[in-house]
Amino acid sequence: MTIILAVGWPVLIIGSIYLFIKGRVVYALVKGSLVGKVVRILVYTMMVEMYSLGIVSTGFMYCSTKGVYIVIPVFIVWFIMFVITLKVLMNAEKEARALTGGN
Repeated sequence: MTIILAVGWPVLIIGSIYLFIKGRVVYALVKGSLVGKVVRILVYTMMVEMYSLGIVSTGFMYCSTKGVYIVIPVFIVWFIMFVITLKVLMNAEKEARALTGGN
C-alpha cells in the first residue's frame, strides 16, 4: 500500500500539471470554437476524475487491507485512459496548429 501511495500520488500530481498545461496550450489555439470547449471540458473532467480516484482509492486502502487488490486494476485502467487522453490532446494541438498556422 505504501508503495502504491508513494508512486500514485506523485504520478497524479505531475500528470495533472502536465495535462492542465497541455490542455491550456490547445485551448489557447482554438478558444471560442467547439473544439476549444471540448478540450476545456475534457481537461476539467480528467482532473476531477483523477483526484476523485486518488482520494477514494487512498481512503479505501486505509479502510481495508484487501483494498489494494481492487485499487490496482482500477488504477491501471485509469492510467491507460490518461495516456489516451494525452495522445488525443497532442494530436488536437498538432491539428489546431495546422489549422491556425500557429507554431
